[in-house]
Amino acid sequence: MAKETFLAAVGDVHGHLQLCLCVLARWQRELGRQFDAVLLCGDVGTFTSEDQLDNATRRHARQNPCELEFLYQWAIQPQPRWLQGIFASLEEGGLGLTCPVIMVHGNHEGFAHLERLVPDSWPHTPVSYPELPAVDTEGHVRLLPSGGRVRLSSGAVIAGVGGVQPGQRKVCYHPMAYIDPLAVEWLLENGPVDVLVTHQGPQLLQKEKGAVLLDPLLQECLARVWVHGHSVASPDISHGGRRKETQVVPLEGIGFHLPRGTRGAGVPYEVGLHGWALVWLEDKKVHTQKTSPPFYREYRRHRWIEKEGLLVCPDLARWV
Repeated sequence: MAKETFLAAVGDVHGHLQLCLCVLARWQRELGRQFDAVLLCGDVGTFTSEDQLDNATRRHARQNPCELEFLYQWAIQPQPRWLQGIFASLEEGGLGLTCPVIMVHGNHEGFAHLERLVPDSWPHTPVSYPELPAVDTEGHVRLLPSGGRVRLSSGAVIAGVGGVQPGQRKVCYHPMAYIDPLAVEWLLENGPVDVLVTHQGPQLLQKEKGAVLLDPLLQECLARVWVHGHSVASPDISHGGRRKETQVVPLEGIGFHLPRGTRGAGVPYEVGLHGWALVWLEDKKVHTQKTSPPFYREYRRHRWIEKEGLLVCPDLARWV
């Protein structure tokens, strides 16, 4: 790598892109340092039409409309003007999140949309960020296809594998929702990389909630850091591989939810606190930290405003 790399990694988003990106924009301002990239570990909720919605997403959306935020705000043209405020620089009066935002796919996505973005073959060398396919209509979020590798401006190489282990759930998903074994083999043949982003974690660490298809990536220490989302059995950062050289960071969902043991109106929807991580990479050093945004209470659901039936994060209210 040419220089130190500072990354933010986020677990399952489930449509909550405003929440995710506004929190990270504020976080980098408070830290006094910009991220080199934001990494999304799948289940972003990239639906572009209602017929793409799976039953679980439909069910959750009845109580939490943020599940469908991508469909009604990010997949339209033009996008609502408040979204542009996230990516405008501080000098322009924006929130200042000017770094790449890179996602792998999960098992709750708009696959009819995403499958059109996947290239026919894997490049032999890592691509640059602008070469990744745009997921939303303005190109703010880019897809790292399974088996793909991207080189950041810092020199760090990020690899991705989307989807889940086949046969673990009774639900029948779109074929793209499952891990592609050929993508795993390709990465093993063309590694190592600095960071691996997957939706599911390896079975070696996550037991019945992990994917055995991903285990070789850990056994061969493909990456210095591995971040993943999906279902988490063991939430702590651990070291894996033959020489324990890979730091594995499991991340949970960040979306709004009711606190356990509460029901009914008047209880604020809480931000998911266990889906956030910071990653520092240097030539020979790696540091990872799972930590909750210290200001998360300011982003609770009851603080959001509504504009023409659409929810808007409080940080973006001045663009409404």
